[in-house]
Order: sequence, then structure tokens, then C-alpha cells
Amino acid sequence: MRETFRPETGPEAGTLGAAVEHGARWLAYASGACLFFIVVLTCASIIGRAMLTLGLGFGPVPGDFELVEIAAGVGVFLFLPLCQLKRGHVTVDILSGWFGRWGVAVSDLIGNLLMSIAAGVILWRLIAGLQDKLGTGEESFILGIPVWSGYALSLVGAVSFLLVCLYTLYRSWAETTSAAPGQA
Repeated sequence: MRETFRPETGPEAGTLGAAVEHGARWLAYASGACLFFIVVLTCASIIGRAMLTLGLGFGPVPGDFELVEIAAGVGVFLFLPLCQLKRGHVTVDILSGWFGRWGVAVSDLIGNLLMSIAAGVILWRLIAGLQDKLGTGEESFILGIPVWSGYALSLVGAVSFLLVCLYTLYRSWAETTSAAPGQA
């Protein structure tokens, strides 16, 4: 079986690639901060519940689950751009060894086209949800946080995800045109 061709997934080439990677990396750091916040909040709430049963005057963090819901959603959206840029989504490479370099490049191009379409649909529906929540003025039950705030924060990641998808589509097109058909 032939060796599978996978283009370099290290630092992106060119000014555009470097800017895309820089932005995606910082969004991933923000995603990590969201996840770290979830861990600290959960631990504080669990310790507070334990202190409450011991009668030490502490209790769980009020609205902890509301904050976890928002931070988890935002964290996922903020990580999607880097995942897409680094080809971190699930791929099926069972037959790619037989396709050769050009076949793998074409399959990556098709995959990136489909992912760009999916990112566009996700962004469209997220905007629709944001508009709906802005219109209703719905708030979380315990803390009274406007529900639209989670949508708005997630919008940053969703827009970036679509932009990175379009960049990876461009990158795949360049890889496809540079690989000759039938090339191993």
C-alpha cells in the first residue's frame, strides 16, 4: 500500500496563513480559559456544598450550572477554528493510501467544502437564535443572565470558524492544483 500524502500541518505559510493561525490559536487559549473556569467553578461549588453539610457557613456557588452551560458552549465554539485549521476533525483514511497525492488533496478539498457549508449553516442558525433571544429578553433563572449573552459570545467563535473553513478551502484548492492527477 502507498504512503498517504498529508500536507504539513505545522505553522501556516504566508502572511494570511500566519494571521489565521495566530487568531485561531488565541481563540483556543480563550477556549482553554473557559474550560479552566468551569473546572474552578465546579470545584468551588462542590467544596461549598461539602462545607454546607458541615455547617461551616459556606454553600455552593449560586447559579453554577448556568455559568457552566454558557462557558461550555462558548468554549466549544472558540476551539473550532484551530481544530479546523490543524485538520483535527475526524477523517476516514482507510482508502487514501490508494488515491495518491492528488486523490487525497481532492478528498480534503471536498471535506473542506462540506465543512465550510456546515459552518455557514451553524453561523446562520446561531444568528437566528441570537435574534430570537434578544427579542424575548429571556434570562437565566438564578443569576438573571440574559440568555442572548451566551449566543453573542459564541458568535465570535462561529464567525471565526467560518473564516477558517474558507481559508482551509482555499488551502485545499492550492494543494489540489499543485498535485498532479495520478501522482503517488
